[in-house]
Amino acid sequence: MFIGAAITLASLGPAYPETPDRVSQLELPVTISHRGGADVYPEESMEGFTTSARDGFLPEMDIQFLADGTPVLIHDDTVDRTLDGVSGEVSDLSLEEWDSAKIKHPTGGPTAETVTLNEALDELGGKVVMVPEIKPEATSAEVDQVLDEFDERGLEDSLIVQSFDFATAKSIAERGYTSLYLFGTMLPSESAAQIAGAGIEWVGPSAKLPNSDLRTLIEAGLHVAPYTMASAEDGRQLPHGIGGFFTDDPWTK
Repeated sequence: MFIGAAITLASLGPAYPETPDRVSQLELPVTISHRGGADVYPEESMEGFTTSARDGFLPEMDIQFLADGTPVLIHDDTVDRTLDGVSGEVSDLSLEEWDSAKIKHPTGGPTAETVTLNEALDELGGKVVMVPEIKPEATSAEVDQVLDEFDERGLEDSLIVQSFDFATAKSIAERGYTSLYLFGTMLPSESAAQIAGAGIEWVGPSAKLPNSDLRTLIEAGLHVAPYTMASAEDGRQLPHGIGGFFTDDPWTK
Protein backbone atom coordinates (compact mmCIF):
# COMPACT_ATOMS: atom_id res chain seq x y z
CA MET A 1 0.00 0.00 0.00
CA PHE A 2 1.36 3.43 -0.94
CA ILE A 3 1.51 6.10 1.76
CA GLY A 4 0.64 9.62 0.75
CA ALA A 5 -2.09 11.43 -1.08
CA ALA A 6 -4.68 9.08 -2.51
CA ILE A 7 -5.35 9.26 -6.22
CA THR A 8 -9.07 9.54 -6.87
CA LEU A 9 -11.03 9.48 -10.09
CA ALA A 10 -11.94 13.12 -9.50
CA SER A 11 -8.29 14.10 -9.25
CA LEU A 12 -7.63 12.51 -12.63
CA GLY A 13 -10.11 14.86 -14.27
CA PRO A 14 -13.03 14.05 -16.58
CA ALA A 15 -12.73 10.99 -18.81
CA TYR A 16 -13.75 12.98 -21.90
CA PRO A 17 -12.75 16.59 -21.19
CA GLU A 18 -13.91 17.93 -24.59
CA THR A 19 -17.52 16.85 -24.06
CA PRO A 20 -19.72 18.16 -21.19
CA ASP A 21 -21.20 15.60 -18.83
CA ARG A 22 -24.32 17.66 -18.04
CA VAL A 23 -26.98 18.95 -20.42
CA SER A 24 -26.94 22.27 -18.56
CA GLN A 25 -23.27 22.70 -19.53
CA LEU A 26 -23.81 22.40 -23.27
CA GLU A 27 -22.75 25.30 -25.46
CA LEU A 28 -25.14 25.57 -28.38
CA PRO A 29 -25.15 24.63 -31.15
CA VAL A 30 -24.01 21.09 -30.38
CA THR A 31 -22.78 18.52 -32.87
CA ILE A 32 -24.51 15.16 -32.40
CA SER A 33 -22.55 12.21 -33.76
CA HIS A 34 -25.34 10.26 -35.47
CA ARG A 35 -25.04 6.53 -34.70
CA GLY A 36 -21.51 7.22 -33.48
CA GLY A 37 -20.36 8.77 -36.76
CA ALA A 38 -21.67 6.03 -39.02
CA ASP A 39 -19.91 7.27 -42.17
CA VAL A 40 -16.53 6.98 -40.46
CA TYR A 41 -16.79 4.17 -37.86
CA PRO A 42 -18.82 0.96 -37.72
CA GLU A 43 -22.38 2.05 -37.04
CA GLU A 44 -23.25 2.18 -33.31
CA SER A 45 -19.87 0.78 -32.26
CA MET A 46 -18.04 1.54 -29.05
CA GLU A 47 -15.17 2.89 -31.13
CA GLY A 48 -17.49 5.39 -32.81
CA PHE A 49 -19.13 6.43 -29.53
CA THR A 50 -15.92 6.91 -27.56
CA THR A 51 -14.07 8.68 -30.37
CA SER A 52 -17.03 11.03 -30.81
CA ALA A 53 -17.02 11.80 -27.09
CA ARG A 54 -13.24 12.26 -27.03
CA ASP A 55 -13.47 14.82 -29.84
CA GLY A 56 -16.27 16.88 -28.30
CA PHE A 57 -19.35 15.47 -30.06
CA LEU A 58 -22.45 14.02 -28.40
CA PRO A 59 -22.70 10.30 -29.20
CA GLU A 60 -26.14 9.27 -30.49
CA MET A 61 -27.51 5.73 -30.50
CA ASP A 62 -30.71 3.73 -31.12
CA ILE A 63 -32.20 1.24 -28.67
CA GLN A 64 -33.77 -2.02 -29.82
CA PHE A 65 -34.54 -5.19 -27.81
CA LEU A 66 -33.39 -8.81 -28.16
CA ALA A 67 -35.63 -11.83 -27.68
CA ASP A 68 -34.91 -11.90 -23.94
CA GLY A 69 -35.58 -8.16 -23.57
CA THR A 70 -31.94 -7.06 -23.45
CA PRO A 71 -31.66 -3.51 -24.85
CA VAL A 72 -29.02 -3.26 -27.57
CA LEU A 73 -27.76 -0.49 -29.83
CA ILE A 74 -28.72 -0.77 -33.48
CA HIS A 75 -30.86 1.38 -35.76
CA ASP A 76 -32.74 -1.06 -37.98
CA ASP A 77 -35.35 -3.60 -36.91
CA THR A 78 -33.27 -6.16 -38.81
CA VAL A 79 -29.53 -6.79 -38.57
CA ASP A 80 -28.74 -7.55 -42.22
CA ARG A 81 -27.59 -4.07 -43.27
CA THR A 82 -25.10 -3.46 -40.47
CA LEU A 83 -24.07 -6.80 -38.94
CA ASP A 84 -22.12 -9.84 -40.06
CA GLY A 85 -22.64 -13.31 -38.60
CA VAL A 86 -26.38 -13.05 -37.96
CA SER A 87 -29.50 -12.26 -39.97
CA GLY A 88 -33.15 -11.40 -39.51
CA GLU A 89 -35.04 -9.46 -36.85
CA VAL A 90 -33.20 -7.97 -33.89
CA SER A 91 -36.06 -9.09 -31.65
CA ASP A 92 -35.49 -12.74 -32.64
CA LEU A 93 -31.83 -12.82 -31.57
CA SER A 94 -30.48 -14.28 -28.35
CA LEU A 95 -27.84 -12.40 -26.39
CA GLU A 96 -25.31 -15.08 -27.40
CA GLU A 97 -26.09 -14.49 -31.08
CA TRP A 98 -25.84 -10.72 -30.60
CA ASP A 99 -22.46 -11.02 -28.88
CA SER A 100 -21.13 -13.28 -31.66
CA ALA A 101 -22.01 -10.80 -34.44
CA LYS A 102 -19.74 -8.08 -35.83
CA ILE A 103 -20.59 -4.58 -37.04
CA LYS A 104 -19.60 -3.88 -40.63
CA HIS A 105 -17.26 -0.99 -41.36
CA PRO A 106 -18.73 1.70 -43.64
CA THR A 107 -15.65 1.78 -45.87
CA GLY A 108 -14.61 -1.86 -45.68
CA GLY A 109 -12.24 -1.53 -42.73
CA PRO A 110 -12.12 -3.76 -39.62
CA THR A 111 -15.41 -4.86 -38.12
CA ALA A 112 -16.35 -3.98 -34.53
CA GLU A 113 -18.01 -5.67 -31.57
CA THR A 114 -21.74 -5.22 -31.05
CA VAL A 115 -22.81 -3.08 -28.08
CA THR A 116 -25.57 -3.48 -25.51
CA LEU A 117 -27.10 -0.46 -23.83
CA ASN A 118 -25.55 -1.42 -20.51
CA GLU A 119 -22.10 -1.67 -22.07
CA ALA A 120 -22.43 1.83 -23.51
CA LEU A 121 -23.65 3.19 -20.19
CA ASP A 122 -20.80 1.47 -18.35
CA GLU A 123 -18.31 3.24 -20.63
CA LEU A 124 -19.97 6.64 -21.13
CA GLY A 125 -22.86 7.04 -18.70
CA GLY A 126 -22.46 10.19 -16.63
CA LYS A 127 -19.15 11.00 -18.30
CA VAL A 128 -20.55 12.75 -21.37
CA VAL A 129 -23.96 13.86 -22.58
CA MET A 130 -25.41 11.00 -24.60
CA VAL A 131 -28.37 11.13 -27.02
CA PRO A 132 -30.18 7.76 -27.00
CA GLU A 133 -33.32 7.15 -29.05
CA ILE A 134 -36.11 4.91 -27.83
CA LYS A 135 -37.59 3.58 -31.06
CA PRO A 136 -41.30 4.27 -31.67
CA GLU A 137 -42.07 0.53 -31.76
CA ALA A 138 -41.04 0.15 -28.11
CA THR A 139 -43.83 -0.87 -25.76
CA SER A 140 -44.63 1.24 -22.71
CA ALA A 141 -43.01 -1.47 -20.59
CA GLU A 142 -39.83 -1.25 -22.68
CA VAL A 143 -39.81 2.54 -22.40
CA ASP A 144 -40.09 2.22 -18.62
CA GLN A 145 -37.37 -0.44 -18.60
CA VAL A 146 -34.93 1.90 -20.32
CA LEU A 147 -35.84 4.92 -18.19
CA ASP A 148 -35.60 2.81 -15.03
CA GLU A 149 -32.07 1.82 -16.04
CA PHE A 150 -31.20 5.49 -16.55
CA ASP A 151 -32.71 6.26 -13.12
CA GLU A 152 -30.67 3.57 -11.41
CA ARG A 153 -27.50 5.07 -12.84
CA GLY A 154 -28.47 8.63 -11.90
CA LEU A 155 -28.31 9.92 -15.48
CA GLU A 156 -31.15 12.45 -15.37
CA ASP A 157 -28.79 15.37 -16.01
CA SER A 158 -26.59 13.61 -18.58
CA LEU A 159 -28.99 12.50 -21.31
CA ILE A 160 -31.07 13.95 -24.13
CA VAL A 161 -33.56 11.13 -24.77
CA GLN A 162 -35.29 11.03 -28.16
CA SER A 163 -38.43 9.55 -29.62
CA PHE A 164 -40.52 9.90 -32.78
CA ASP A 165 -43.60 9.16 -30.65
CA PHE A 166 -45.08 12.25 -28.97
CA ALA A 167 -46.55 10.30 -26.04
CA THR A 168 -43.16 8.71 -25.38
CA ALA A 169 -41.38 12.06 -25.68
CA LYS A 170 -43.85 13.50 -23.17
CA SER A 171 -43.31 10.54 -20.83
CA ILE A 172 -39.55 11.04 -21.06
CA ALA A 173 -39.97 14.66 -19.97
CA GLU A 174 -42.34 13.69 -17.16
CA ARG A 175 -39.70 11.28 -15.86
CA GLY A 176 -37.28 14.21 -15.49
CA TYR A 177 -35.16 13.76 -18.60
CA THR A 178 -34.37 16.27 -21.31
CA SER A 179 -36.68 15.12 -24.10
CA LEU A 180 -36.18 15.49 -27.86
CA TYR A 181 -39.22 14.96 -30.09
CA LEU A 182 -38.31 13.73 -33.56
CA PHE A 183 -40.37 14.26 -36.72
CA GLY A 184 -39.95 14.38 -40.46
CA THR A 185 -40.19 16.82 -43.35
CA MET A 186 -43.44 18.44 -42.17
CA LEU A 187 -44.33 20.08 -38.87
CA PRO A 188 -46.06 17.62 -36.54
CA SER A 189 -49.73 17.81 -35.64
CA GLU A 190 -48.75 19.17 -32.22
CA SER A 191 -48.08 22.91 -32.14
CA ALA A 192 -44.85 24.34 -30.76
CA ALA A 193 -46.84 25.50 -27.72
CA GLN A 194 -48.20 21.98 -27.15
CA ILE A 195 -44.72 20.50 -27.47
CA ALA A 196 -43.26 22.96 -24.98
CA GLY A 197 -46.29 22.52 -22.73
CA ALA A 198 -45.53 18.80 -22.53
CA GLY A 199 -42.13 19.65 -21.04
CA ILE A 200 -40.27 18.79 -24.24
CA GLU A 201 -37.34 21.16 -24.72
CA TRP A 202 -35.75 19.84 -27.94
CA VAL A 203 -37.13 18.90 -31.34
CA GLY A 204 -35.38 16.99 -34.11
CA PRO A 205 -36.94 17.66 -37.51
CA SER A 206 -35.64 16.34 -40.80
CA ALA A 207 -33.07 18.69 -42.30
CA LYS A 208 -35.45 18.84 -45.28
CA LEU A 209 -37.99 20.77 -43.21
CA PRO A 210 -38.24 24.24 -44.78
CA ASN A 211 -36.11 26.92 -43.15
CA SER A 212 -39.21 28.97 -42.45
CA ASP A 213 -40.56 26.14 -40.30
CA LEU A 214 -37.19 25.71 -38.58
CA ARG A 215 -37.29 29.41 -37.67
CA THR A 216 -40.83 29.06 -36.35
CA LEU A 217 -39.68 26.36 -33.95
CA ILE A 218 -36.62 28.36 -32.92
CA GLU A 219 -38.69 31.47 -32.29
CA ALA A 220 -41.04 29.39 -30.11
CA GLY A 221 -38.12 28.79 -27.76
CA LEU A 222 -37.43 25.16 -28.65
CA HIS A 223 -33.92 23.83 -29.16
CA VAL A 224 -33.96 22.62 -32.77
CA ALA A 225 -31.54 19.91 -33.92
CA PRO A 226 -32.14 18.83 -37.55
CA TYR A 227 -31.09 15.41 -38.84
CA THR A 228 -29.08 14.12 -40.66
CA MET A 229 -26.35 16.27 -42.15
CA ALA A 230 -23.65 14.60 -44.27
CA SER A 231 -20.92 16.48 -42.41
CA ALA A 232 -20.32 19.13 -39.78
CA GLU A 233 -19.73 21.64 -42.56
CA ASP A 234 -23.27 21.04 -43.82
CA GLY A 235 -24.59 21.52 -40.31
CA ARG A 236 -23.06 24.95 -40.12
CA GLN A 237 -25.16 26.04 -43.11
CA LEU A 238 -28.39 25.66 -41.10
CA PRO A 239 -30.30 28.76 -39.93
CA HIS A 240 -28.91 30.82 -37.07
CA GLY A 241 -30.26 29.89 -33.67
CA ILE A 242 -30.44 26.11 -34.01
CA GLY A 243 -29.64 24.09 -30.91
CA GLY A 244 -27.51 21.63 -32.82
CA PHE A 245 -27.55 19.09 -35.61
CA PHE A 246 -27.08 15.38 -36.25
CA THR A 247 -24.34 14.29 -38.64
CA ASP A 248 -22.89 10.97 -39.78
CA ASP A 249 -19.48 12.62 -40.03
CA PRO A 250 -18.79 15.23 -37.34
CA TRP A 251 -15.06 15.26 -38.12
CA THR A 252 -15.18 16.74 -41.65
CA LYS A 253 -14.82 20.53 -41.40
